[in-house]
Amino acid sequence: MAGYSEYLKLDELLTLQQPRSRSGRTELAFILVHQVCELWFKLMITDLGLAIGALDEDDPATALRCLRRVHEVERLLIEQLILIDHLEPGGFADMRPALGTASAAESQQFATIVALSTSTRRTPQAPKRVRDLWSAFCDHLERAGFDMPAETSEAAGQHRMSTVVRVYREERGLLAELCEALLDHDHALVTWRHRHVLAAARHIGENPGTGGTDGVAYLQRSLSRRLYPELWSARTSFEATVPV
Repeated sequence: MAGYSEYLKLDELLTLQQPRSRSGRTELAFILVHQVCELWFKLMITDLGLAIGALDEDDPATALRCLRRVHEVERLLIEQLILIDHLEPGGFADMRPALGTASAAESQQFATIVALSTSTRRTPQAPKRVRDLWSAFCDHLERAGFDMPAETSEAAGQHRMSTVVRVYREERGLLAELCEALLDHDHALVTWRHRHVLAAARHIGENPGTGGTDGVAYLQRSLSRRLYPELWSARTSFEATVPV
Protein backbone atom coordinates (compact mmCIF):
# COMPACT_ATOMS: atom_id res chain seq x y z
CA MET A 1 0.00 0.00 0.00
CA ALA A 2 1.28 3.46 -0.91
CA GLY A 3 1.84 5.90 1.93
CA TYR A 4 0.51 9.47 1.99
CA SER A 5 3.60 11.05 0.41
CA GLU A 6 3.97 8.38 -2.25
CA TYR A 7 0.28 8.36 -3.13
CA LEU A 8 0.25 12.15 -3.63
CA LYS A 9 3.68 12.19 -5.31
CA LEU A 10 4.76 14.88 -2.85
CA ASP A 11 8.47 14.54 -3.57
CA GLU A 12 7.82 15.48 -7.20
CA LEU A 13 5.07 17.99 -6.46
CA LEU A 14 7.07 20.06 -3.98
CA THR A 15 10.03 20.41 -6.34
CA LEU A 16 7.93 22.08 -9.06
CA GLN A 17 8.14 25.56 -7.50
CA GLN A 18 11.43 27.09 -8.61
CA PRO A 19 11.61 30.90 -8.26
CA ARG A 20 14.02 32.53 -10.68
CA SER A 21 14.26 36.03 -9.25
CA ARG A 22 15.77 37.62 -6.15
CA SER A 23 12.24 38.13 -4.83
CA GLY A 24 11.94 34.46 -3.94
CA ARG A 25 9.18 34.75 -1.33
CA THR A 26 6.94 36.79 -3.63
CA GLU A 27 7.66 34.60 -6.63
CA LEU A 28 6.99 31.42 -4.66
CA ALA A 29 3.49 32.67 -3.76
CA PHE A 30 2.90 33.73 -7.37
CA ILE A 31 3.97 30.34 -8.74
CA LEU A 32 1.92 28.40 -6.19
CA VAL A 33 -1.28 30.33 -6.88
CA HIS A 34 -1.00 29.77 -10.62
CA GLN A 35 -0.07 26.11 -10.29
CA VAL A 36 -3.02 25.55 -7.97
CA CYS A 37 -5.26 27.35 -10.49
CA GLU A 38 -4.16 24.91 -13.16
CA LEU A 39 -4.91 21.96 -10.86
CA TRP A 40 -8.41 23.32 -10.20
CA PHE A 41 -8.81 23.85 -13.95
CA LYS A 42 -8.05 20.14 -14.42
CA LEU A 43 -10.91 19.22 -12.07
CA MET A 44 -13.26 21.69 -13.78
CA ILE A 45 -12.49 20.19 -17.18
CA THR A 46 -13.29 16.73 -15.84
CA ASP A 47 -16.60 17.85 -14.31
CA LEU A 48 -17.64 19.87 -17.35
CA GLY A 49 -17.02 16.81 -19.50
CA LEU A 50 -19.09 14.68 -17.12
CA ALA A 51 -21.90 17.25 -17.16
CA ILE A 52 -21.93 17.28 -20.97
CA GLY A 53 -22.02 13.49 -21.05
CA ALA A 54 -24.86 13.41 -18.53
CA LEU A 55 -26.93 15.86 -20.58
CA ASP A 56 -26.31 13.80 -23.70
CA GLU A 57 -27.71 10.82 -21.78
CA ASP A 58 -30.69 12.90 -20.57
CA ASP A 59 -29.52 12.71 -16.95
CA PRO A 60 -29.97 16.30 -15.72
CA ALA A 61 -29.57 15.36 -12.04
CA THR A 62 -26.01 14.13 -12.60
CA ALA A 63 -25.23 17.13 -14.81
CA LEU A 64 -26.45 19.44 -12.04
CA ARG A 65 -24.25 17.74 -9.41
CA CYS A 66 -21.21 18.14 -11.69
CA LEU A 67 -21.95 21.81 -12.34
CA ARG A 68 -22.38 22.51 -8.65
CA ARG A 69 -18.88 21.17 -8.01
CA VAL A 70 -17.58 23.30 -10.87
CA HIS A 71 -19.06 26.31 -9.13
CA GLU A 72 -17.47 25.36 -5.78
CA VAL A 73 -14.09 25.13 -7.51
CA GLU A 74 -14.68 28.55 -9.08
CA ARG A 75 -15.40 29.97 -5.63
CA LEU A 76 -12.02 28.68 -4.46
CA LEU A 77 -10.31 30.13 -7.54
CA ILE A 78 -11.77 33.55 -6.79
CA GLU A 79 -10.85 33.45 -3.10
CA GLN A 80 -7.23 32.44 -3.63
CA LEU A 81 -6.56 35.56 -5.70
CA ILE A 82 -6.30 37.42 -2.40
CA LEU A 83 -2.78 35.98 -2.19
CA ILE A 84 -1.90 37.80 -5.42
CA ASP A 85 -3.47 41.01 -4.08
CA HIS A 86 -1.19 40.86 -1.06
CA LEU A 87 2.12 40.29 -2.77
CA GLU A 88 4.65 42.66 -1.27
CA PRO A 89 4.74 46.15 -2.86
CA GLY A 90 7.43 46.10 -5.51
CA GLY A 91 7.73 42.33 -5.28
CA PHE A 92 6.02 41.72 -8.60
CA ALA A 93 8.23 44.31 -10.31
CA ASP A 94 11.30 42.49 -8.97
CA MET A 95 10.19 39.11 -10.27
CA ARG A 96 8.63 40.30 -13.52
CA PRO A 97 11.80 39.94 -15.66
CA ALA A 98 11.84 36.24 -14.73
CA LEU A 99 8.42 35.83 -16.37
CA GLY A 100 9.66 36.90 -19.78
CA THR A 101 6.66 36.85 -22.11
CA ALA A 102 4.74 34.31 -20.02
CA SER A 103 1.10 35.27 -19.54
CA ALA A 104 -1.95 33.66 -17.97
CA ALA A 105 -3.65 34.27 -21.32
CA GLU A 106 -1.59 31.31 -22.59
CA SER A 107 -3.36 28.84 -20.30
CA GLN A 108 -4.57 26.03 -22.55
CA GLN A 109 -6.68 24.57 -19.76
CA PHE A 110 -8.59 27.81 -19.27
CA ALA A 111 -9.16 27.99 -23.03
CA THR A 112 -10.44 24.41 -22.87
CA ILE A 113 -12.86 25.36 -20.08
CA VAL A 114 -14.31 28.11 -22.27
CA ALA A 115 -14.52 25.79 -25.28
CA LEU A 116 -16.27 23.13 -23.17
CA SER A 117 -18.71 25.75 -21.89
CA THR A 118 -19.93 27.27 -25.13
CA SER A 119 -19.49 26.93 -28.89
CA THR A 120 -19.68 30.68 -29.48
CA ARG A 121 -16.08 31.51 -28.57
CA ARG A 122 -12.86 30.00 -29.82
CA THR A 123 -9.27 31.00 -29.06
CA PRO A 124 -6.00 29.82 -30.59
CA GLN A 125 -5.34 27.85 -27.38
CA ALA A 126 -8.71 26.07 -27.39
CA PRO A 127 -9.60 22.80 -29.10
CA LYS A 128 -11.08 23.42 -32.53
CA ARG A 129 -13.98 21.00 -32.12
CA VAL A 130 -15.33 19.84 -28.80
CA ARG A 131 -18.78 18.95 -27.55
CA ASP A 132 -19.79 21.91 -25.40
CA LEU A 133 -22.12 22.39 -22.45
CA TRP A 134 -24.45 24.90 -24.09
CA SER A 135 -25.05 22.68 -27.14
CA ALA A 136 -25.64 19.66 -24.89
CA PHE A 137 -28.09 21.68 -22.78
CA CYS A 138 -30.00 22.94 -25.85
CA ASP A 139 -30.18 19.43 -27.30
CA HIS A 140 -31.44 18.08 -23.97
CA LEU A 141 -34.17 20.73 -23.91
CA GLU A 142 -35.16 19.77 -27.46
CA ARG A 143 -35.57 16.15 -26.41
CA ALA A 144 -37.58 17.32 -23.38
CA GLY A 145 -40.07 19.00 -25.70
CA PHE A 146 -38.75 22.56 -25.85
CA ASP A 147 -37.85 24.23 -29.14
CA MET A 148 -34.18 25.33 -29.11
CA PRO A 149 -33.11 26.13 -32.70
CA ALA A 150 -29.43 25.60 -33.42
CA GLU A 151 -29.11 28.54 -35.83
CA THR A 152 -26.83 31.41 -34.85
CA SER A 153 -29.11 34.18 -36.15
CA GLU A 154 -30.48 36.90 -33.90
CA ALA A 155 -34.02 35.57 -34.44
CA ALA A 156 -32.96 32.09 -33.30
CA GLY A 157 -31.31 33.60 -30.24
CA GLN A 158 -34.52 35.42 -29.35
CA HIS A 159 -36.43 32.18 -29.80
CA ARG A 160 -34.06 30.33 -27.46
CA MET A 161 -34.39 33.11 -24.89
CA SER A 162 -38.20 32.80 -24.99
CA THR A 163 -37.88 29.04 -24.57
CA VAL A 164 -35.71 29.46 -21.47
CA VAL A 165 -38.34 31.82 -20.02
CA ARG A 166 -40.85 28.98 -20.53
CA VAL A 167 -38.50 26.60 -18.72
CA TYR A 168 -38.35 28.95 -15.72
CA ARG A 169 -42.11 29.46 -15.68
CA GLU A 170 -43.32 25.94 -16.44
CA GLU A 171 -40.70 23.65 -14.98
CA ARG A 172 -39.28 25.20 -11.78
CA GLY A 173 -37.48 21.88 -11.31
CA LEU A 174 -34.28 20.31 -12.58
CA LEU A 175 -34.33 22.16 -15.90
CA ALA A 176 -34.72 25.53 -14.19
CA GLU A 177 -31.96 24.56 -11.73
CA LEU A 178 -29.74 23.72 -14.69
CA CYS A 179 -30.36 27.18 -16.12
CA GLU A 180 -29.27 28.65 -12.78
CA ALA A 181 -26.22 26.38 -12.64
CA LEU A 182 -25.13 27.54 -16.09
CA LEU A 183 -25.56 31.14 -14.99
CA ASP A 184 -23.58 30.41 -11.81
CA HIS A 185 -20.75 29.10 -14.00
CA ASP A 186 -20.89 32.16 -16.27
CA HIS A 187 -21.18 34.56 -13.32
CA ALA A 188 -18.21 32.96 -11.55
CA LEU A 189 -15.92 33.25 -14.58
CA VAL A 190 -16.83 36.93 -14.98
CA THR A 191 -16.17 37.47 -11.26
CA TRP A 192 -12.83 35.66 -11.52
CA ARG A 193 -11.84 37.87 -14.47
CA HIS A 194 -12.86 40.98 -12.51
CA ARG A 195 -10.72 39.92 -9.53
CA HIS A 196 -7.86 39.25 -11.93
CA VAL A 197 -8.23 42.79 -13.33
CA LEU A 198 -8.10 44.27 -9.83
CA ALA A 199 -5.03 42.22 -8.91
CA ALA A 200 -3.25 43.31 -12.09
CA ALA A 201 -4.21 46.95 -11.53
CA ARG A 202 -2.78 46.76 -8.02
CA HIS A 203 0.61 45.59 -9.24
CA ILE A 204 1.19 46.86 -12.79
CA GLY A 205 -1.17 49.85 -13.09
CA GLU A 206 -1.08 51.14 -16.67
CA ASN A 207 2.09 49.26 -17.62
CA PRO A 208 1.97 46.71 -20.48
CA GLY A 209 1.12 43.09 -19.73
CA THR A 210 3.80 40.41 -19.69
CA GLY A 211 2.37 38.75 -22.81
CA GLY A 212 2.73 41.90 -24.91
CA THR A 213 -0.85 43.10 -24.33
CA ASP A 214 -1.85 46.53 -23.04
CA GLY A 215 -2.18 45.07 -19.57
CA VAL A 216 -5.16 46.02 -17.43
CA ALA A 217 -7.04 47.49 -20.40
CA TYR A 218 -6.76 44.14 -22.18
CA LEU A 219 -8.13 42.33 -19.14
CA GLN A 220 -10.96 44.84 -18.71
CA ARG A 221 -12.22 44.13 -22.22
CA SER A 222 -12.84 40.52 -21.19
CA LEU A 223 -15.36 41.59 -18.53
CA SER A 224 -18.13 42.10 -21.10
CA ARG A 225 -17.93 38.50 -22.30
CA ARG A 226 -20.79 36.16 -21.42
CA LEU A 227 -20.92 32.43 -22.08
CA TYR A 228 -24.72 32.36 -22.11
CA PRO A 229 -26.14 35.78 -23.06
CA GLU A 230 -29.53 34.25 -23.82
CA LEU A 231 -29.81 32.93 -20.28
CA TRP A 232 -28.98 36.35 -18.84
CA SER A 233 -31.61 37.96 -21.07
CA ALA A 234 -34.19 35.26 -20.32
CA ARG A 235 -33.77 35.59 -16.58
CA THR A 236 -34.07 39.37 -16.75
CA SER A 237 -37.18 39.07 -18.90
CA PHE A 238 -38.67 36.53 -16.51
CA GLU A 239 -37.97 38.61 -13.44
CA ALA A 240 -39.55 41.65 -15.08
CA THR A 241 -42.86 39.80 -15.32
CA VAL A 242 -42.97 38.69 -11.67
CA PRO A 243 -45.38 40.79 -9.51
CA VAL A 244 -43.75 42.74 -6.70
